[in-house]
Amino acid sequence: MKRKDIGIPLTNSAAALLRDFLEDHGLSQARLAADLHISPQLLNDLLASRRLLTPEHCLKLGRYFGNEPEYWMRLQNHYLFRKTQREKAAELEAVVPLRAAG
Repeated sequence: MKRKDIGIPLTNSAAALLRDFLEDHGLSQARLAADLHISPQLLNDLLASRRLLTPEHCLKLGRYFGNEPEYWMRLQNHYLFRKTQREKAAELEAVVPLRAAG
């Protein structure tokens, strides 16, 4: 069954959750950036989804907030998977499954 893109914008869950963590813990962006040993500009770019979380960022976030670094990585990867799925939909449709091709 094919799913049609219904035009719902994708949300980078990792960035959204990070914004929530800032608010929930009463942290400023400057404080979090300093505590994570990253630049304030990098944190701002992560929060605005202009940059993606790397494994290093996920390790730092997990240690800082006391959760699993893999949690942050899964959120980021899920976003990337859905984004690629949308962007490459036509290209993916052109791939013939092995059983159908044989």
